[in-house]
Amino acid sequence: MKVIVLGTNHAGTTAVRTLKRLDPTCEVTTYDKNDAISFLGCGIALWVKGEVKDPNMLFYATPEILRSEGVNVFMNHEVLSVDDKAKTVTVKDLKTGEVKTDNYDKLIVATGTWPLIPPIPGIDLEGVQICKNYHHAKKILEHNLDKSYKKIAVVGAGYIGVELVEAFNEYGKDVTLIDVANRIMPVYYDQEFTDLMQEKMTKAGVKLSLGAKVIEFKGENGKVTQVVTDKGNIDVDYVIFSVGVRPQSAILEGICDLDDRKAIVTNDFMQTTNPDIYAIGDCAQVYNKAMNKNVPIQLATTAVRTGVIAAFNVIKGNGLKSPGFTGANGISVFGLHMASVGISVEAAKRMGYDVDFINFKDLDRPEFMSTANEVLFKVVWDKKTRKIIGAQVASEKNHTEVMYMLALGIQKDLTIDELPLVDIFFLPHFNKPFNFISLAGLEVLGLNYFKKEK
Repeated sequence: MKVIVLGTNHAGTTAVRTLKRLDPTCEVTTYDKNDAISFLGCGIALWVKGEVKDPNMLFYATPEILRSEGVNVFMNHEVLSVDDKAKTVTVKDLKTGEVKTDNYDKLIVATGTWPLIPPIPGIDLEGVQICKNYHHAKKILEHNLDKSYKKIAVVGAGYIGVELVEAFNEYGKDVTLIDVANRIMPVYYDQEFTDLMQEKMTKAGVKLSLGAKVIEFKGENGKVTQVVTDKGNIDVDYVIFSVGVRPQSAILEGICDLDDRKAIVTNDFMQTTNPDIYAIGDCAQVYNKAMNKNVPIQLATTAVRTGVIAAFNVIKGNGLKSPGFTGANGISVFGLHMASVGISVEAAKRMGYDVDFINFKDLDRPEFMSTANEVLFKVVWDKKTRKIIGAQVASEKNHTEVMYMLALGIQKDLTIDELPLVDIFFLPHFNKPFNFISLAGLEVLGLNYFKKEK
């Protein structure tokens, strides 16, 4: 069998390595238009603020490693088209200009996403920088280290934007965070959680311009000098523009079904509507267990799992079904650790779900211990089925690992009534006899050991 994989970042790299491990005789060829693979974008801010000293550590695989495992790797090769009838792909060598056709038995598409770049006047000015890959990160680092760049605006208050704001702030830059939403990270957290983070940010000296729409970028001599919003103008030396991404799925237009956001439609085996083509990673839909529908979940952890699922099913014949994804995610900035899984109350109501929730505050360890930290914990459940569909946690002490359990709980249809009965061990060094997870569940059952905040 010959398998062609288009794209070798997280999903693609995982897929090709899984293919060769499951069947060493399988002929695996991969094409990627970039010059590097497996770059961990989550490490960009860590590199920019100096926590990561060696950027090579942000790559967990190389073309040479894949070649040593028997994979035919072609970097700097752009796929121009797919012919699903002839089962061929047409690719162009970006260095030589040579165009060739290659055939496949099965095709795995892992083309990822690219940053959204809306037609805002001045967005092409020097100093307006998108943030996606290693080369972007290198430019951002250079500007952060350059002391002549004092005023930096970050447009987009998602994870990348918030993490970069912290990096710039730690270097003493005058940082403004701009977003059209009225609070940061609204996709992942409800307001009581984002309020905690926003308070930390403002105390650190970050300026927040939320609920503000960018109208124009102004410049002098071709370089950006000002961000114009509907709430006022902001003087800048440099701008990071990170407002979202779009799936790179154009090569499958007319071949496979795409959703309204151009994500590739897949089934539980990561198979597209064309049975010989699979789609994985950020360009593809996955089954969101919390939402009970297929949507794109653009996280590296989701990507690698889809790579495993698709590769297994290519080799074994659709024997590994996705258990569903929950979008588990986390962030650690400004001394606050936060994580979420599933969907928030705000998102659930926006989608028409009838949900209930509990906010629970407690100390993470017994009061007799020398230190104990406050934890804010939230659980969201469907009123009719009682199934848990979301959870959030925030603390100055890291308790984000509780989302592992909640992610599994959502996958396995855990109900809010079963939550306090989950077998959680007790050791004073780590938690309380009834820790905040158990107590939140008991509170819902009417066992009011502590006052509920809602």
